[in-house]
Amino acid sequence: MKYEVLQSTHYQYSSPIRQSINQSIFKPLSSENQKVLSYEQTITPEAYCSEHNDYWGNDVVTFYIWAPHDQLHVQTRSVIELNHRCSFVNMTDEVEEVMESNQFKQDFAEFLMQTNYTTLSTEALHMISETLNRNAVNRYVFIERLNSYIYENFSYMPGTTDVKTIAAEAFDKKTGVCQDFTHMMLSVCRHEGIPARYVSGYIYSGEEVAMRGDSVTHAWVEVYFPNHGWVGFDPTNNMLALDHHICVATGRDYADVSPLKGVYYGVAEQEMNVSISVKAM
Repeated sequence: MKYEVLQSTHYQYSSPIRQSINQSIFKPLSSENQKVLSYEQTITPEAYCSEHNDYWGNDVVTFYIWAPHDQLHVQTRSVIELNHRCSFVNMTDEVEEVMESNQFKQDFAEFLMQTNYTTLSTEALHMISETLNRNAVNRYVFIERLNSYIYENFSYMPGTTDVKTIAAEAFDKKTGVCQDFTHMMLSVCRHEGIPARYVSGYIYSGEEVAMRGDSVTHAWVEVYFPNHGWVGFDPTNNMLALDHHICVATGRDYADVSPLKGVYYGVAEQEMNVSISVKAM
């Protein structure tokens, strides 16, 4: 599948600010499942830009605007081709043994540790484990059940949480958006010894059918299995993340992959508007 993604991120300031320093992560990643055919980024007003890959391998642009300005507009156009292989994972006893080994836990320690965003209470983690009968099934089946559990038991309600909401708060509210559902799923996976990472990107739902999160940047989970690699699960839509999911960045949680952040010098209120279009080509 080939897609064109257009994104416009616009900040309007209540009064001119003197200068700003910003960091963006908008360029999709290239991998064995995803190929970036072209990418363009336009920043208004004119900015000085530098580009680097961060610790997680994401493509990061740092840009500086030295002149006074009352707005910031970042526009991107990406053309991506997706070709995911079959995601079936054969959970043999040997695979389970590898995932229990100290070497495996050391190799994936960063994706087995809880963060502030992914913290759930011990009571909540035990309740989910018992509800999904973790002891009676292998890790892959448990992840499938967990994906469905979050979809069926938590309401997708934009506005009930924000980018600072942690997993425990969303769990108590029983509502949230894709970021919240992803953080909750990460917490449970890591508690069960399954390496899991946060994925930020876009989802294509077709011209006629809507999915949760298809009009904004999307988030989902990737879990790692030996002899197979990273497998994507989307708890917001209760599906595997395959040829409808375009990956932009990965990390431990939202803090590692924030699309745009920065600081400015001046006294002003800011208002942000984001628009996204994902079309099949």
